[in-house]
Formats: sequence, structure tokens, C-alpha cells
Amino acid sequence: MHEEVPILPVVLGALGLLYFGYEVNRQRHKLRRIFNVFDKEESVVAAALENLVDSGQLKAFVGKSALITQHDH
Repeated sequence: MHEEVPILPVVLGALGLLYFGYEVNRQRHKLRRIFNVFDKEESVVAAALENLVDSGQLKAFVGKSALITQHDH
């Protein structure tokens, strides 16, 4: 009635799952760096900045080249 659980397969399975989770997380961060994708925190910050620009409390950055051409005309 009392069966022993084989420890080695359980430990190996747990290690395999931990490695899989680590590798998925590592690849996700690598792809975010490559493609510059926003995560939840960055999306909240971007939305707050857009609201500040829309309300006029903050001016949108137009870039250096746009500033030079504006002053030349």
C-alpha cells in the first residue's frame, strides 16, 4: 500500500522545469532588448508621458534635426 516515489526522476524533472523557465525568461529579455518592446511598467510610463503632452504640461521632443530646420526658416 505504501509506494516509494523515485526521487531521481522527480528531481531531474524539477531541474528540467527550472531550466526551461530560466531559458524562456532569458530569451524574452533578449528579444525585448533587440526589438525594444515595452513591458507593463514602461507602457504605464509612456501613457503618462503622452497624457502630459496632450494636456500641454510637457512638450513633445521633436528631435535635433527638426529644431535646426525650424530655426533656419
